[in-house]
Amino acid sequence: MRIGFAIPNNQGVEDPNDLVAIAVEAERRGYDSVWVREHLWHADYVAERLGDRPYHDALTVLTAIAVATERVRLGTSVLVLPWHEPARLAKMVATLDQLSHGRVELGIGVAMTRDEYANLGVDFTTRGRRCDEILQALKALWGEDTPNFAGEFYAFSGLKFSPKPHQSPHPPILVGGNSAAARRRTATLGDGWHTLRQSPEQIRVGVSEIAALATAAGRDPSDLAYSISLPMRFSDKAPSRPPAARTALTGTGADMVETLAAYAEAGVGEVVVAVSSADVGETLEAMARFMDEVVRPEGS
Repeated sequence: MRIGFAIPNNQGVEDPNDLVAIAVEAERRGYDSVWVREHLWHADYVAERLGDRPYHDALTVLTAIAVATERVRLGTSVLVLPWHEPARLAKMVATLDQLSHGRVELGIGVAMTRDEYANLGVDFTTRGRRCDEILQALKALWGEDTPNFAGEFYAFSGLKFSPKPHQSPHPPILVGGNSAAARRRTATLGDGWHTLRQSPEQIRVGVSEIAALATAAGRDPSDLAYSISLPMRFSDKAPSRPPAARTALTGTGADMVETLAAYAEAGVGEVVVAVSSADVGETLEAMARFMDEVVRPEGS
């Protein structure tokens, strides 16, 4: 199983250079990937968590991380597609993929913050259709020298588009969300499923549903990847649920090993660890401890 680390661009860390330093340390510690999240406004629960503290831009932070690292994959967990114009987003992601020599993992979703949609002037009720259309538009922009596309919301034709991504045909598209629409989107348009706070039992059900939908769509379900982002907190108190029913990495290192094993058995190929703290020192300490006690414990 691959292990990623969530960079706390969403936690109110004041200096974005600290976010880059966390990513550099994650690479040094042996993590496989680093991931950032996206909100454009201090909306709803984001405002409750951050107050006046900053929420740094996902792709800008990843760009800085790309320059400062050599190996770790660069993931978005997730970009909210209906907030983006497809040509500009396609150029930004392709440029980042070129800059990083093909390390981008494009996690995408639709979000549920109605107030944020309203402030952006985007109809909340069309978010699913927009997401599907943008995915199709991105693939046209990345795959065609002179892309032509005509949809309900977006249209372009007659002009060359560059750069193309370093990865062929494009960076992996990982669909976020736990809804039936997200599972359908994964099966028909995505390269994998990247979800949050789902138990191994729930993951097993979701993987089965996605596999059936992919087969019905004429796709090979074995080509799809499965990953999840989970909060992590060490404590002396054992988890209250059995491993297959847990939705977080808590307890001792041994407890977390059991939890990871349950996710692996359910089909998850990568777990992204989220410390959820604006304290850089606390984040680095938890990062090191997780690697030393859970991923690569002494004597293993």
